[in-house]
Amino acid sequence: MLQAHVYGDFNSSHGFLRARACWTIQRFAAAKFSNRDNLKTAFEGVRVLLLNDKELPVTIEASFALQSLLQKQPATKDLLAPHVGNVIQKLLVSIKETENEDLTYVMQELIEKYSEDIHTVAVPLVTELVKTFQAMLEELAEAEDEDNSSYKTMTAMGILNTIQNLLSAVSQNKKIMPKIENILADLISTVLKGGIVDYYEEIFQMIQILTALRVTSVMWNVLFQMYEAFKNDGHDYFPDMMGALHNYATVDSSKFLSNPQYIEIMYNISKTVLKKQESEDPQYNALKLVEVIIVNHRGKIDHMLHMFMSLALDKLAQSVQTQELRAMALLVVVAAIWYNPLLAMHLLDKYKLPNSSESVVEQFFNQLFSDAEVFIGIHDKKVAVLGLCELIMHPSAPKPFEHIADKLIPYFITLLKNLRVAYQLRREEENDESEEEEGEEAGEEDEELESEDDEWDDEGTEYLTKLEEFVPGDMSGMFDLEHLECFDTILDDEETSPCEFTTFKKIVRISDAERGRP
Repeated sequence: MLQAHVYGDFNSSHGFLRARACWTIQRFAAAKFSNRDNLKTAFEGVRVLLLNDKELPVTIEASFALQSLLQKQPATKDLLAPHVGNVIQKLLVSIKETENEDLTYVMQELIEKYSEDIHTVAVPLVTELVKTFQAMLEELAEAEDEDNSSYKTMTAMGILNTIQNLLSAVSQNKKIMPKIENILADLISTVLKGGIVDYYEEIFQMIQILTALRVTSVMWNVLFQMYEAFKNDGHDYFPDMMGALHNYATVDSSKFLSNPQYIEIMYNISKTVLKKQESEDPQYNALKLVEVIIVNHRGKIDHMLHMFMSLALDKLAQSVQTQELRAMALLVVVAAIWYNPLLAMHLLDKYKLPNSSESVVEQFFNQLFSDAEVFIGIHDKKVAVLGLCELIMHPSAPKPFEHIADKLIPYFITLLKNLRVAYQLRREEENDESEEEEGEEAGEEDEELESEDDEWDDEGTEYLTKLEEFVPGDMSGMFDLEHLECFDTILDDEETSPCEFTTFKKIVRISDAERGRP
């Protein structure tokens, strides 16, 4: 049918019929082409019209038809490969002329499918996209029609999303990224300094991509711009900033610590969010940022530790809070104990609760031991175990456990049992994904992970078995797979971080030795 009634219209002298032919191809893009030549004819007809037709409605319909073919007919990917650069350039011209938001989705589709081939056109493409975006900003500043302004805003967002996709495609290219970074610096500055909040989410995601592997002097300057935008009108966008802030705090530790203003910015942002935001998500992220900084800069931020701990302790002192938020505040303090047990316990002892003479140390550990089941994910449980192990092993640190010793062993048992379940679930999930992609590698990874557990399985299980005799009831916990631990720390590196099971085993051995047990 297509061959008899549609293909001929690709060459019609009437623009309407050429556009209609492209529209029809969109509707039948999922059809099964028994003859590959017929598919090739449809593709070539659409491609030629997209690149060469003088009528704008025709090129727009051809763009959508091409997108449909790429989505529904895998064979067209190879057919388009030699022409993808020209097609992208043409799409860019159409976006400028029409400000059509849907065309930006076509562009994103091409960048995603041809990510390996896009490098040669990446720099000029970003340059043109930035020019187009800035031109739209100028038009929006002068626009009086609200409906038209809304439409332009959505198209501008589409352009920013296209840039994000392009960045993701070329982020590993060390030659291209500095050039792109310099081009985007002006765009980022325009939005942040201008307080154009409509685009904050896209801009912060862009900054996150630009700082994922390295942080240049250009991007360190952007951190100051982010902070000013946050202070002015960006409080509500803190969760969107979190990914970029995490990169600033972790990607280049020495540079981050070289300028006191960087860590002060992190502290001030976290403090503001915890004091002024009412919803849980921003506060949770603020405490997570604090915990990441403490863990990743162990032994290097002693002068800031009391300030970071106070943020968490102030939150714990408040009466109204969810279990998850309370657990995150507890974790900040435990991370501080892992960071430096002696200093953290000294600071904890000095902290004064408002309108109370009760020891904050006693309250803290009572709450910590009561909330063992509340810690979410592998990371949180691991930090909780390592933090207390570090405190117990430190020869000079106080041991505030005498009056609550009956809670200490159940606390460890609960966390370690839950960790075993969590690791097993994660291993099964990783294996399922690996089997779909590379069956052989999945087997090797599983074997390697199992071998890492063998040390604990062979010797450590007997300690759990022995200690469980002292634990009343069922102490098994639930593992929340819904929570994504995406903001990692040095303790999440399986190759270099200490094993919580092995560390706990050392504690038990020392305890047994002190009691004269074999």
